[in-house]
Amino acid sequence: MRQDEPYSHTEVEIIEIKALLTESYGVSLKPFNWRPAVFENWVYASRFLEPPEYFTKRVHLWRADTGELAACVIRGTHFTNVQVGYDYRFLENEIFMWAEENLLDQKPVISMVYDWDEERQELLKNRGYHEEGAIEDVRIYDLTRDYPPVALPSGYHITTLAEYGNYAELIDLVNQVWGMSLDEAWFRGKSTAPGYSLDRKLLVVSPEGRLAAYCLFWLYPDNKTAEIDPIGTHPDYRQRGLARALVLESFRRMRERSMRFAYIASETEDPVVSHLYASLQPIVTYQGCKWIR
Repeated sequence: MRQDEPYSHTEVEIIEIKALLTESYGVSLKPFNWRPAVFENWVYASRFLEPPEYFTKRVHLWRADTGELAACVIRGTHFTNVQVGYDYRFLENEIFMWAEENLLDQKPVISMVYDWDEERQELLKNRGYHEEGAIEDVRIYDLTRDYPPVALPSGYHITTLAEYGNYAELIDLVNQVWGMSLDEAWFRGKSTAPGYSLDRKLLVVSPEGRLAAYCLFWLYPDNKTAEIDPIGTHPDYRQRGLARALVLESFRRMRERSMRFAYIASETEDPVVSHLYASLQPIVTYQGCKWIR
């Protein structure tokens, strides 16, 4: 192996990391690394909000003898996120050791491991970590099966951001849904992500002409998979079946684009969301568990 190396936040490195993530989901549908949408959102949503140093201090790379990217570690707000190719899992112990020694401002060290991944669970146990329970559910849906038709309350309709065109209203909706204060710079960055498309940003418009709910679906054509992330409903319009309609419409459009499987990840502690996603009969559900050292 070549030595590990610092991250420079170049476009080439960004493409390499996305390719590593995409390749890992070509090996197995099981959640393992970040899905590409998670990575693109992390990079591009902060593109015009944070300086390059924000990213270079939070990522470190490992390469194979050929120069191919073998793995990286990404430090999020709270979690140490190890991304590694299946052929290079032997690097995981070294990567965690590096993170524990070099990410000194992140104490305690926290990581998320999926319930199926006994190999990493054992590694973290041996490194002094302990599990604190499930925090994420990842559901996988078979897009070839028949789903219920899209149904909306009278007077509501679904459109796309490309058709609707009012970005300021979308930003306000996102802030209302999540209790945030995002601005035009956030949207300008996020919408430059290669996997982002205004045609795949679905919106529910109320009878009064207000934006009531939204979602974004991402396509991974190399693996014939797709993902919905995020999805949200304005507090004034909840419990009306709008999120369910957006999921079903996303599934329909994914299938039109020849996708085979879809992912939806959500917080384990949200019973309303869990009930909705479970009711759509995923073929399998995995859980991501919090591990702390």
